[in-house]
Amino acid sequence: MRILILCTGNSCRSQMAHGFLQSFSPALEVHSAGTRPAAQVNPKAAEVMLEAGVDISGHTPKSVDTYLGREWDYVITVCGGANESCPAFTGKVRHRIHIGFEDPSEATGTQDFIMGEFRRIRDQIREKFLEFFHTKIKGVTVLYFGSFNPFHIGHASVAKFVAHLPWVEELWFVLSPKNPIKESNTLQDAGIRWKDLQRVVEKLNRETVSSGRQMITGLNPVGVTASATEGISSLPGRGTGVSEAEPVGNTNMKFSACDIEFHLEPPLYTYNTLEHLSNEYPDKNFALLMGGDNINILHRWYRGEEIMEKYPVLVYPREGVNTEALCKEKGAIFIDAPKVDVSSTQIRNMQEKGEDVSHLRY
Repeated sequence: MRILILCTGNSCRSQMAHGFLQSFSPALEVHSAGTRPAAQVNPKAAEVMLEAGVDISGHTPKSVDTYLGREWDYVITVCGGANESCPAFTGKVRHRIHIGFEDPSEATGTQDFIMGEFRRIRDQIREKFLEFFHTKIKGVTVLYFGSFNPFHIGHASVAKFVAHLPWVEELWFVLSPKNPIKESNTLQDAGIRWKDLQRVVEKLNRETVSSGRQMITGLNPVGVTASATEGISSLPGRGTGVSEAEPVGNTNMKFSACDIEFHLEPPLYTYNTLEHLSNEYPDKNFALLMGGDNINILHRWYRGEEIMEKYPVLVYPREGVNTEALCKEKGAIFIDAPKVDVSSTQIRNMQEKGEDVSHLRY
């Protein structure tokens, strides 16, 4: 989701709103600009934001002209004085919103009074944009693609970590029957993997409920199931052949299993699946989760660069890869999930030798 915040100078209010909104969810793409950008961010604004735990000292005021050629989900104006004219944005926008604030840079008086005004406006901005975030922007639905051949404790560890980030509403495991860029002769039957994934999801949700963690309310989406069912049944009236099942236990399930790729025309490219799900669920804010080894080759995927442009990409660390540096280079979001030294290939090799893998399976 792309959000642009506008005021006149882009040195104070829009920068504070920019900083707060980005801190609420790293998966959002937030920018700010002004019609007459100042030379630098107001030092007092940067100071009071740092007091609130958000560093905007590295921001640079930008002209609104920089962003005219892009499409935006929200453009928000924050000018508020009676003698101010709000910027008019002529680019392509889905939603235009005004959330006005007085300009603290116009405050006069003692240094203490002026700083008090900056803090007062800062707190107003945080309150109003937190309300905007909770009411207008749903939490992120993370899509964890994989063949899960088989599902193991490493998959579970990453999923649990990501699903309990405060800005993640839910996590869907998207089972890939066949990876178009990998050999399939080692793949277990897709139906068996699907049934096992449903078992995994039920276990994850049961553990999440019993742990007492607060869960974010979300709908159980059509075609995204959280209970073990026999086979894959067609959903009447949808024409997609996607399966549906009743959720187990708590209806606010954090984890779900998605079989959408069982019903799409091959080759099963991630880009096509993302686009299909985005069209099916336009109110959801999808993000893609992958390991650090994949972010370095994403440009080789089918329309990989477009994936980076259209969807937040969350990346967890993998052994032997400087994941954090790659995320900065590629513009992805680094997720510092715990590393678990296990792979599906390792488990399959151990099974072939007759070794016990029960401690590695989930």
